[in-house]
Amino acid sequence: MTDTLLLTAACIGSIGGVATLRYAWAQPRRSNVLNAASWLLLLTATILAWDTAGAWGVSIASLAAMTAAFVALGWAAATSAPAKQKASNRRVRMLPEQGEPLRIGARITTFLLVAIVAALLSVALAIAIGHAARLGGWSEANSTVVALASMPLIWAVLAFFMTMQTRRSAQIQVLALAGLPVVPILALGVLS
Repeated sequence: MTDTLLLTAACIGSIGGVATLRYAWAQPRRSNVLNAASWLLLLTATILAWDTAGAWGVSIASLAAMTAAFVALGWAAATSAPAKQKASNRRVRMLPEQGEPLRIGARITTFLLVAIVAALLSVALAIAIGHAARLGGWSEANSTVVALASMPLIWAVLAFFMTMQTRRSAQIQVLALAGLPVVPILALGVLS
């Protein structure tokens, strides 16, 4: 019974964290205290959920937080006043201007690096995280969930940093730097 109460408290804390964050962002001036309090509440709820029920508990508390965020953002979208200015029509260099070269080869290379190579590296890093968790004494179920959950997060972070680079060499450096921990952790996982 106490586990159920603790998990319920974690869910309420995560909902409270989202509500506090939404309230902080609705203020006319940014409040560092409210922002910090809301993120601390979310972190505390996550730690409590993990301590209570492991990865499953974190999943439940995260689901409560995501539901609260969905409701808060849906309400804000439904009740907000229409914009006074028309939206910008800028393309932010997404497509070349008239007369500029299409650079199809560079665009395809960027796509392959971000969509294929970074995704494969994310899988390798997720597997390495799973091995590291098992080496750290985690159960197979928890380490597998952490590995599965980390792959899309790692890929999103890699994709963000790679698409922000202006040079191809910088994109490759991001991939190389992110791939550094893969080999030793996987080697330790195979040896153990």
